[in-house]
Amino acid sequence: MDAGLGNQQHGAECSASGTTLSAKQLYQHDPLLVLLKDTWQLNDFWVIVGVIVPPGGVFLLWWFWGEYVVKGHFWLLGETFGALLQTLVLFPLLFLIYLLLPASIADLFNSLKAKGVIGERRKDRSGSTSYEDFVQQLVSWTDWSWWTAAALMGVVLYLFYRLVLIEPHIATLVPFWLRAVAVIVFSPLLYITFLSIARLLLALIFTNWLFFTFTIHIKPLHPDGSGGLGGLGRLLWLSVLIMFWDALFLSTAIFSIAKSLFSPLEMVLLAAIYLALTPSLLLGWLLFPHQVMVSARDEALQPLADEFEQALIQSLSSTERDTRALVAGTRRLAVLKQRYDLVRDTFPTWPVEISTISRLVVTVIFPLILALLTSLITLVSHALGLP
Repeated sequence: MDAGLGNQQHGAECSASGTTLSAKQLYQHDPLLVLLKDTWQLNDFWVIVGVIVPPGGVFLLWWFWGEYVVKGHFWLLGETFGALLQTLVLFPLLFLIYLLLPASIADLFNSLKAKGVIGERRKDRSGSTSYEDFVQQLVSWTDWSWWTAAALMGVVLYLFYRLVLIEPHIATLVPFWLRAVAVIVFSPLLYITFLSIARLLLALIFTNWLFFTFTIHIKPLHPDGSGGLGGLGRLLWLSVLIMFWDALFLSTAIFSIAKSLFSPLEMVLLAAIYLALTPSLLLGWLLFPHQVMVSARDEALQPLADEFEQALIQSLSSTERDTRALVAGTRRLAVLKQRYDLVRDTFPTWPVEISTISRLVVTVIFPLILALLTSLITLVSHALGLP
């Protein structure tokens, strides 16, 4: 990775502050986050409250129009539920992820360094020459201005797609101006979704790159229960939440299909994002750290295994049949085995507890099941000729 891709000023700031990251270093080219966090200095709570207001107002207008024009429509209840879920849960949830990500990424790398988990650079691995260089590249890539440019271009293309190619040709009783307002109000979701996914993927890549490039010291009895890697848990949960948001958003889109709030292309895109991100993020945050932790455990166990093997060979090859010598040899083998088992059982091998992994899986899969059930209900209703 080329550190020159990013902003040289941020690299200098990072060097000036040592290896300690700040959340601010990771979003200086994100005008929306700079506006909310630095210019207006808003508390996350008030940002979330403010997020509810614009789509809530659009929903009320849409609901009023639906009541007035198509009163008694079968799908009104489903559409109302979908719009309420989006307004009160999904939009705030996505903005919460967007607000928390920079601080979560900074906290992860700061905690790994502070806990002494990061050791020396491996001589046989290519990459950053030092941890300071690694941090500079992390800042440069995460705060790359082209991510913002790509997100803004995506919003422009989305507005063109909906307002020029889709909305004028939809036969619906809801007026074009109201549909256009809804599209404009909802378009920032595309911007923050793109940047949130980009930051999550970059954090995932750099975390695994760190584990590959540097020696990792697992702390068997660290209070976080993950050998010092407990900071991964927060980003893992944020990854799960964004997948949960995507799947639940897809299910509510199916509720709203009668009023053409979402085109088939948009729903296919939501499904593709879910199917691509779910294995990538879960495996990236769980499997590779698991392999690193297992390698650290095996490295600690290897000397004990070698010593046990030597003691066993000596015991079997000994010509002495003295009872005391046999008892002493047996006790030594037993002690070595106990020490081996103690070290093996003490070393954690997953960045989160197994029970937590099962909850993560349920959280990810539940909205998908809901979306599938909703699709099935929709298909059955249409097959039966229900309105």
